[in-house]
Amino acid sequence: MIFDTFQDFMERWDGSPEGWIAYISNYPELFEKIKEDYARYGASWRDYLRLLDKRKPEEFPKAYERLGGTLPKIAADVERLFGITQNDYNIVIYVGLENGAGWVTEFKGKPSILFGLEAVAELGWYDGIGGLIAHEFGHLVHWLMRNENLEKLEEEALMGLYTEGFAQRVEDILTGRPWHLEYDGWFEWCARNERCLKEEFARRVRKNEPLNPFFGSWYELFGMKFTGYYLGYRFIRWLEEMLSFEEIAKLEKERVRGMILEFLEG
Repeated sequence: MIFDTFQDFMERWDGSPEGWIAYISNYPELFEKIKEDYARYGASWRDYLRLLDKRKPEEFPKAYERLGGTLPKIAADVERLFGITQNDYNIVIYVGLENGAGWVTEFKGKPSILFGLEAVAELGWYDGIGGLIAHEFGHLVHWLMRNENLEKLEEEALMGLYTEGFAQRVEDILTGRPWHLEYDGWFEWCARNERCLKEEFARRVRKNEPLNPFFGSWYELFGMKFTGYYLGYRFIRWLEEMLSFEEIAKLEKERVRGMILEFLEG
């Protein structure tokens, strides 16, 4: 099922924080998820609310049109390749506070993909919208193949290498390269510096330091963004030398942990 809230947003948005609250208050479950997402990182959603009018609102319709024009084809490919039908999940199209251009969570009792138009516009991911959609479907495929809430699995930060790598591999299967997050020779830089990335990831795991700099559009590591997505993809490709795709999707958590450490040392 598709929950498309964009027209409601356009009707209520007047450029003020109050206009956004009037819109999002019609979707209390979605509003709570936005607030909880920031609370996880010790941040307040209200701080980001004040920045909404600076998030290129004039480009939200463009993000909406690109998303709507590409989503049906990717959904059909997912059904053909993985047997996942539109009855298995929900899609939510909304304007949030840049929690993410796409994220997978439970909504209305089903695993759901949430697409944040404000984040798509801010990142300028118009040409790469198919890759973004495919990546989020990758998380959805993983969730359904495991029959497990991935958000609970990702409560251990180390598991992000596994879950993001799996989603990146699905994006690779569905749309190929360049990926939606690539920029300015990014893939080639990551390939040249793979050993360095592995060592830094392993060091942070040993020292129990945050792994956030490997993920998310607001972080950089060694002057580059999104390095954890490359490293996760390489981890999944490494697993594919030994296991089927379904076996990789269903690996027990303890085994994932051990194999990540083995991969980082290799």
